[in-house]
Amino acid sequence: MLTTFEDEEILAAALRAGAAGFLLKGVPAEDLQRAVQTVAEGGSWLDPAVTGKVLATYRDGAPPMPSGGLDALTPREVEVLELIGTGLSNAEIADRLTLSEGTVKSHIGHVFAKLHLRDRAAAVVFAFDHGLVRPGPRPEG
Repeated sequence: MLTTFEDEEILAAALRAGAAGFLLKGVPAEDLQRAVQTVAEGGSWLDPAVTGKVLATYRDGAPPMPSGGLDALTPREVEVLELIGTGLSNAEIADRLTLSEGTVKSHIGHVFAKLHLRDRAAAVVFAFDHGLVRPGPRPEG
């Protein structure tokens, strides 16, 4: 969704309706291009200006995090979780880590199971909450 409104109700409605991306009008062309590509590859994209709102809303309704946290993950699973947190698609993670997409999907499944996460959004929140990523533009390369 591309909008001029930085309104929490519009954001929530778009996400509930299944939007995989949310950008504010005026975003640099490069970010718009990357967002469209990421969503087309099955990933998701949030404008950095609304990331904090999404995280706060999710935290308010999320169940408590399981004990163990990052200690339950292998170093590779932590890498994959970090890259999910930056908004990369499975294909981009595979490319970045020189793995097959199938291997990435396997790692993601292990991360979800070990941390009792239900979806990618929960994984992003977990990555932010545990300092693996910080709000702001996605790092290049």
